[in-house]
Amino acid sequence: MGEPVMSERGTNSITKAAEEHHAELWAELTARVYAVIGAVARGADPEPSRGELLDYLTREVVPHLRTEERMVYNLARGAGERGLVAAMEVDHRALLRQVESIKKAATPLEAAMAARAFLVLFALRMEKEEKVLWPVLAEQGLDVRELIEGRPEIVGTPSPG
Repeated sequence: MGEPVMSERGTNSITKAAEEHHAELWAELTARVYAVIGAVARGADPEPSRGELLDYLTREVVPHLRTEERMVYNLARGAGERGLVAAMEVDHRALLRQVESIKKAATPLEAAMAARAFLVLFALRMEKEEKVLWPVLAEQGLDVRELIEGRPEIVGTPSPG
């Protein structure tokens, strides 16, 4: 059995870029979620922080999720990984419901709890993708480089210079 395509230099650099983009999303999400939680803990108005979190979710995270669903999950489904894809899609639906919960929270505490739940769910989904989905695709011999290269929603925006 040959070495998986995912371990090849070009594909590996793309999946590394996707992992780095996840780390960027995680850092931003964590800061924004804890800004909401911190405001609630201090008894301050969390609405500015909640607005910034929702803006970031709408502008960056939801497009990332949607692009993964359309592109990466379809590739995995086509490779016969329907069960894995179904599990990942359950995660995505839960994340999207949490975005709605953050939007519709009636109290500051509800907003903080929904934001924290989103963060935990995102971490679990991110780990499944990196530790389960990408390796499964590699075992299938699939070259995801062409699929995700140049997709800033998945790999982020290249640094200038």
